[in-house]
Parts: sequence; structure tokens; C-alpha cells
Amino acid sequence: MINYNHVVQFQHIFWDEQLKSAKTVVDATAGNGHDLVYLAQHCLPGSTLWGIDKQAKAIEASTKRLRGRTDITYHLVHGTHEDILATGNAAAAHNDGSAANTKFNTTITNIDLLIFNLGYLPGSDHTMMTKPDSTIQAIKGGLDLLNPKGLITIVTYPGTPEGEREDEAVCEFISTLPQKSYDVANWKLINQANKPPILYIIKGR
Repeated sequence: MINYNHVVQFQHIFWDEQLKSAKTVVDATAGNGHDLVYLAQHCLPGSTLWGIDKQAKAIEASTKRLRGRTDITYHLVHGTHEDILATGNAAAAHNDGSAANTKFNTTITNIDLLIFNLGYLPGSDHTMMTKPDSTIQAIKGGLDLLNPKGLITIVTYPGTPEGEREDEAVCEFISTLPQKSYDVANWKLINQANKPPILYIIKGR
């Protein structure tokens, strides 16, 4: 049951529809791996799942959550999402329980679903937050790698001054995307205090 007053859960509605045909799925802010597990559980067999995070502890947590899955291919990448998505190039650690931490160079292309859950890593240093400039760079890179009918979801957290600046930057940038190429929307709660998270949706036409 989707919790409609919980933005992070509400976006699953859009993911679930996209995952019916998605072959390449990217979590650009892997965090503790909860979204990655959801995506892995709903991906098509044989699809490829990527998780990116600049914090080593996030990659370690995600590795533990995904270890042992054999129905999909997954790659966990320690690095900044803006650099990796700008080029598609990744030095990844492929962790499937049997070949853990095997290093290799590969490329991310033809993304069908790309997700961003911005802010900071829960339970970690709150100063290690995503930043407006690097987030916009990452979104731009993701758009270049997105398939024509691809989907991007972005959750922002405007409840702090830093998060509000990032939210404003995201909203301003994606509002300029050409209508002929993308449908762009947002979803937010409007009767709650303390500036709850906001979901942005970009769907290729």
C-alpha cells in the first residue's frame, strides 16, 4: 500500500510503471540502499541496476543489502554523481556475493529510469549534503544519457536553508526543459508544516 503523504513512497507509483519495461536503472544517490533494494525487487530479470554515491559507507551499506541477488546485474559506484553522469564512465565495484569488489571500467548508457533522493545520508554527517550546482550538473548529465521515453524522479528537501536553495535550483532548471522533449511536473503536500519533501518528475516524450 502506497503512503500518499510520504513523497519517497509516492514516487514508487511512477517507478513501478517505468520498471515494466526498463532495462537500465540508475540510483544517483544510493545512500543506505533502501531505494536500490526496491528497484532490484521490481526490475525486470536481466536488467542492469546502478547505484552511485560519493560516500564509501553508503556503498558499503548498499552492498550488504544487495548481496546475493542473481536475477539482475548490479554495479555500485563510489564517486560523485555529477562526474559519473557527465560522462557515463564508471569505475565500479560489482558485488554479487561471489565476485565482491571486483573492479572494472564500464559505461552507463541508455538509462530508462534515473532517480535522485537528495539531501544527506541518513545517520551520517549532515554537512555532507548534495549541493545545488553539482545536482544540476548531474541532472544535465542524466538527461544526456536518458532514453527518449526515460523517466527521472528527484526528491528535494526544502526544510533546511541548504535544502531550500537546492530545491529552488532544481525547480528553476527543470522548468526550462523543452516541452517538445519532456513532460515535467512536481508533486508536493500543501497542508503540512515544516516544508515537507517535494517530488519532481521528468518524462521523456
